[in-house]
Amino acid sequence: MRFLGVRTVQLASLAGFSWGGSKLDEVQAAAKPRTCPIQIQRPEQVKDDVLLSRKVINHLDKSNLKLRLYQYETCPFCCKVRAFLDYYGFSYELVEVNPVTRSQIKFSTQYKKVPIIRSDDTTLTESSLIISQLATFLQRPDQSLAQVIEMYPGVDSTNEKGKPVVNYPNKFFIMKGKMEGEANMAAAREEREWREWVDNWFIHLISPNVYRNWNESLETFRWFEQVGDWHRAFPAWERVLAVYVGAAAMFLLSKTLKKKHNIADEREELRKACRDWMAAIGPNRKFLGGDQPNLADLSLYGAMNSFYGCSAFKEVILEEKIVDWWRRMDSVVKNHEGRKTLEARNPQKQ
Repeated sequence: MRFLGVRTVQLASLAGFSWGGSKLDEVQAAAKPRTCPIQIQRPEQVKDDVLLSRKVINHLDKSNLKLRLYQYETCPFCCKVRAFLDYYGFSYELVEVNPVTRSQIKFSTQYKKVPIIRSDDTTLTESSLIISQLATFLQRPDQSLAQVIEMYPGVDSTNEKGKPVVNYPNKFFIMKGKMEGEANMAAAREEREWREWVDNWFIHLISPNVYRNWNESLETFRWFEQVGDWHRAFPAWERVLAVYVGAAAMFLLSKTLKKKHNIADEREELRKACRDWMAAIGPNRKFLGGDQPNLADLSLYGAMNSFYGCSAFKEVILEEKIVDWWRRMDSVVKNHEGRKTLEARNPQKQ
């Protein structure tokens, strides 16, 4: 897609943003306070010619993966990956990518999207593929990360524009390496189906809702300038360009996406998506995964966090029953309640 120049195309990769609201503050205040001792640092110095936005340290993480996530702070795909990493308590470094120059990911000569994760010399791409690979790593203490990656072979293909792409047919599968009972297989199938729903439907509702008009689009980008700490990494002229050209680009792109996905009423479609999700969970489960969230829960929570302060969130999410589920997710992710799975992984078996 080419309009308003190359930089606009780069800015259009920023798919979800947020700005604060008093009602949201009340919801967040009602959630349980953080109790997990995982340390979060915000380094000011440049490391390896890259400015770290923050560093998450779990001293009980013995995986030795040395993860570094390259991201846009409120990109829904990046938010999905962060939700996964935070819930399971991974130690990782975080780098905010300049949406104009993208100089922070110059090492990636072929793949220019985010999120990207590096683990030493290993590079992981595509949010759902990253999550499945790391989830398999958690489930398979007998396998190294390099061995896990080999379980997800790419297939050369072309996209709708005829450009060559690499697809990963099993990117929603977790390779547990053992036969499962019928109930577990049904749960895994449900998890895959709803992870695909998040990627193929829910995320496409974000832009039409967040960039619904020029004022909302501009407010969104002004907030992103703050939450993304652009003042630390980007010169003033790039910040101005990102805010105004980016707001214009995403406003126009949202109309294109709305038409492409046959969205008549973006707010009503978002409401319906929330109701569909809650219907899938049903009255007897806290999460789709039961008493604890599964990967579909984490994916939707991450995608929702990409616009948690926007008008769409306040007008829809806070008025729907899904807000109770979101509050529970916010608590378990921020308290890293899945961290025992990572901490129990025996590195000696790799």
